[in-house]
Order: sequence, then structure tokens, then C-alpha cells
Amino acid sequence: MIVATGQLDHPASPVREWGLQTARRLRASRLAALGLTVGMVAVSTLVVNVLTPHVPVDSAGVFYLVAVLAASSLYGLWWGLATSLLAAVAFNFFFLPPAHTLVIDSSSDWLALGAFAVTAVVTSDLAARERRNRAEAAQRATEARLGERFATLIAEAPDLESILPELGREAARALGASDGIVSRDREESHPDGVPLELSGRLVGELRLVGGAPELARSAPALRVGRSLASLIVLGEERERRRRQQVQAEALARSNELKTALLRAVSHDLRSPLMAITTAAGGLRYAELDEDDRELLQTISEQSDRMSRMIDDLLDLSRLTAGALEPAADWIDPRELAESAIEESVSGDQESRLTLAVGHDLPLVRGDEPQLKRVLVNLIENALKFSPPDSTVTVSVGERPDVVETTVTDTGMGIPTDELTTIFEPFYRSSSHSGVPGSGLGLAVARGLADANGCTLTVTSEPGVGSSFVLRVPRDPQEQE
Repeated sequence: MIVATGQLDHPASPVREWGLQTARRLRASRLAALGLTVGMVAVSTLVVNVLTPHVPVDSAGVFYLVAVLAASSLYGLWWGLATSLLAAVAFNFFFLPPAHTLVIDSSSDWLALGAFAVTAVVTSDLAARERRNRAEAAQRATEARLGERFATLIAEAPDLESILPELGREAARALGASDGIVSRDREESHPDGVPLELSGRLVGELRLVGGAPELARSAPALRVGRSLASLIVLGEERERRRRQQVQAEALARSNELKTALLRAVSHDLRSPLMAITTAAGGLRYAELDEDDRELLQTISEQSDRMSRMIDDLLDLSRLTAGALEPAADWIDPRELAESAIEESVSGDQESRLTLAVGHDLPLVRGDEPQLKRVLVNLIENALKFSPPDSTVTVSVGERPDVVETTVTDTGMGIPTDELTTIFEPFYRSSSHSGVPGSGLGLAVARGLADANGCTLTVTSEPGVGSSFVLRVPRDPQEQE
């Protein structure tokens, strides 16, 4: 039986606490039980002796049931049965003729004695059941208060880990142990541990210190373990939701900042860049020496690079706002790949690209400028992250439901844990920190592919290279 501690109820006075402890010791003592049994039977005998001159002896014998009820209520069924037997012997010896003997001559006396014994046994059993029900009700009430205390502690704690020691102490003391430790290790089991299990899921273990060996497997301990497990699971769920809320708020603020930055930078840079590009174009027709021509070429190349970066910023801003609507039309996959290669390379880089196209490729539907932009970003990315003397392969092939365009490089490859994060805006891999870039190309490529109902995936092997695959769905009517 669980005994409520001072932590669960109002502190008891010293006199009341002494009385409760004395009562517990008396109820646990067999000598006290024997003394009470004999004493109650003796008192009942005196009462019956006083009443027999005035009432029939059979009626007066009912007072022996008081002793049976008292023993059953305090010490249980077996002590009640012993009291019933002792009361029957006393009633026979002192009051049934012939007196002061255990001999019964009259059949009616036998009948009265038998009825008394049956009544005593039934009364003893009912009293014992009532005692067990009362003890179980008190135990359940204490467990409910303990669960309420657990819930309050977990709700008020800043985090679950900080409150586990106090939960272990209170649970152990409520079960009758001197101390307890809550362990969330799901692998290691302790002999004196109460499993914290909920719906077949092991949450941890309550290790009891200073308790009886069988206490950890008792029914009250298992019930307390289930209650504590359910509250720990709720605490874990609360912490998980709190972390998700913090992450969601941080992500929302970050997205707002990125969107504002994209809009401001892209629009503010467009005008000066246009002026630089126009001025550089005008200088191409001027009479310049070789060194000035090289400087002009550098200005033109970097202007083009910045122009593409601004285009990426604008497209990403439109994609984030959902304002980039594709204009679908019929596209030849071969022409799309050739056009993307022509825009991506110039000069000596043309030798680094290899195009492989399948025969009789079907037409597909999509926004050609947007899908070409996807391939341009993939090809430029592959050239940038591959060795200068390596080859980048662009292959176009047909599959049952899609037309695939694959861009394969021979670079350093992408770490496995970055295969999804590389498509996030402004993400720069730590393994490629020496390569210039803004981290926008793949994000824009994925966004444009999704907007056109296509998929863009990547596979990579570190040290070997990466393959980016653009899958454009085939038109169902064209397939027929």
C-alpha cells in the first residue's frame, strides 16, 4: 500500500505523526494482533455474562461478532477466522450447557453454535473485503495526488531534465523507499528498477533505493511507473513542440529578412549595373591597347556574372512570393539542352562539355526560358566545381513517363548530409569554401523546376562526382 508523504498532503503535527506511526506498527505486529483478538473475545464474554440474566443466551452471543469485526477490519480475514473460532469456543465453554465444558448435549445448541460460526465467518469475510477495498481506495487516491504532483512539477519546470531528480525522490518515498532515481537510459536495466513504460514504449526506469526487494515489481509501483511514464512523454512532447515553435519563429523572421534583402538588393543594383554594362559595350568600339582590352573583358565578364546573380535574386524573390507563373508550350528536349550549353560556355570552355542525346525524343510541355535557366545553372555549377581539365557531360534520354536531362561532373562530390541542404537559398558547403558563388543557383533551379511540375534531384559520390537530373513529365496525349 502506498502511504502519502508530507510532500503530498499538509504537514502533520508531531502528535498526529506519532499516532500514525504507532498505529502502523501495531497493525504490522502479530503479537498485537493476538493480544487484540484475545482481549476482544474476553470483553465480549464479560458483556454476554452481564446480559444473560436478562436476555436469552443465544441472543446475547451476537456480541461476539463485535470482536470478529474488529479483528477482520484491522488484521484481515485469517485473524477474523481465528477470532471466530476462539469466540465459538468461549461461547460454548461459558454459556452453553453443560457449563464450563466443551460438551454440547442439545441439538438446538449445536444448531445455534453452527449458525454463530457461519455468521462469524461471513462477517469476517465481509469485513476483510471492506478493509481491502478501503485500503485500495486510499491507495488510488494517494496515487492520484502523486500524479497531480508530478504533473505540476513537470508543467512548472523550465525543462524536463532538471525536474527528473525530484520526480524520482517523490515517487520512491511514496512507494516506501528512501530515495529514487529516474533514468532515461532505455538500454540498461536495474534489479531494483520500476520500468517506466507506456503503451509498450519504454521511456526509462525508476530505480528505488532502500526499498524491499519485491517493491519494484509490486502493483502500486507499476501503476506509479505508468503514470510517471505518461507524464514524462507529455513533457518530452511539450519540449519538442517548444523547440519547433522557436525554430518556426526564427525561420519566419529569417525568411522575412531574406525576402526584404532580395527585393532591396536586386532593384537597387539593377540601375548601376545597367550603366556599367552599357559603358563597357560602348568601349568595345574605342581604340584601346591590349592591356585596356583585357580590363574591358574583365569588366564585361564580371558584369554578366553580376547580372545573372541579380536575375537569380529576382527569380528567387518571385518564387518565394509565388508570383512566377510559367507559360507552358511545346519544347524539343534536344534544342533545350543545346541552347542551355550555348548560353553557359564561351571560348575555351566549350571543349569541356559533352552532349549525348537519345533518338526520337518526344516533345514536352513547359516554360522554355525557365527550364533553360535550370539547365544553365546546373551546367555552370558543374563547370565551376569540376577540375579545369575535366569534362562535364549533358545527356538527354527518354523514360516511360518523363524525359530526363542529366548533368554529370567529375568534381569533389557532395557529402551525404548536404544532398538536401544544397538546394536551400544562400547555402554554401564547407567542403567547397574556396569556390566563389552566392549559393543561389541550385535554389533557383529547384524552384523553377517545381514551378513547371518537374523534379530536380541529385546523386553524388565524394571524390568521384555528382549527377543532377531534371525530369520533365511527358504529355499523356503525346504518349498515346
